[in-house]
Amino acid sequence: MNIFQVLSQGKSRLHEPSISAMFGYLLDSNKDHGLGDAFVRKFIEYLNNPTLADILECEFINSQVTLEEPYELDGKRKDIDIQIIILNEKKEELHRVIIENKIKIGAANPNQLKEYYQAILEDESEIQNLHIIFLTPDLNTAKLSQEYENLDMKKDSHTKQWIYWSEDKGNGGVVSVLRKILNLEIQGVINPINEYMRHTLKAFIQHASSITEAKNRKTMRTGEDIGEITDEATIITKDGNIYRIIRRDSKQIQVYNQDSGDKEVARHILAKYIDENNIAIEHKKYNTRMIGKKFFTWYDECSKNNLAKGISSEDSI
Repeated sequence: MNIFQVLSQGKSRLHEPSISAMFGYLLDSNKDHGLGDAFVRKFIEYLNNPTLADILECEFINSQVTLEEPYELDGKRKDIDIQIIILNEKKEELHRVIIENKIKIGAANPNQLKEYYQAILEDESEIQNLHIIFLTPDLNTAKLSQEYENLDMKKDSHTKQWIYWSEDKGNGGVVSVLRKILNLEIQGVINPINEYMRHTLKAFIQHASSITEAKNRKTMRTGEDIGEITDEATIITKDGNIYRIIRRDSKQIQVYNQDSGDKEVARHILAKYIDENNIAIEHKKYNTRMIGKKFFTWYDECSKNNLAKGISSEDSI
């Protein structure tokens, strides 16, 4: 049993704040997880940021983590997902690391990182050694890129970095850092991890990997599947959202948001797309399965002639 996956079922499923809470807990070297500073040290090593190199020279990295840390900008509250304060032996702040954790890509906001940075500067204009980490699944979408690029650092001691939870290529992402901790314990490099914490780490690794892996047309999760896929299409609605439409041999119709991987109400999305593109399908007369059948009949015909509107370029023929 994986408790993270159990709690992620249904409407009460774990969301970004819950994932951030577990991640922040591990990054705090003063918590009762028994890891000490092992995880935060490996995380800083993984960042490979020269401006953070002095932290690794500390015999013990005193990291204190707060979640949903409130700042204010133009009278509006801005909550930071994860804030790490690194303290020296005199308990003075050496570095401040801000982590914006994105699990759902559809939640990307072009101004969010910039506003967080502005809010911090408004609170403490002379702050030094500030580092903003953009943590996302391994997907470089236009919305994510815009949010990251809009963040313009004002000082040389202020840095920004975009990292992934789990990378398909490269150095493995944050999940690889979690796995490294388990391997270090096996090798006797760090102190033994108690059995409960070891199993919790394994469950978190599996869960974090499964919900943050790159979700492309072939690997997106498909929820409660009934039968094998017989037809699929990728469409773009006029609001810029991309959806994957699936039809199975059981006649089941499923619709998923391409960015977040979330299951959508199939009838609603299909009706919206049909109306936006003036497709000759009277969807109000049919149930979801019949709408899906007629949609794919239309889609196949249009795809053959490259006439379909709002079809993702990767699926166009």
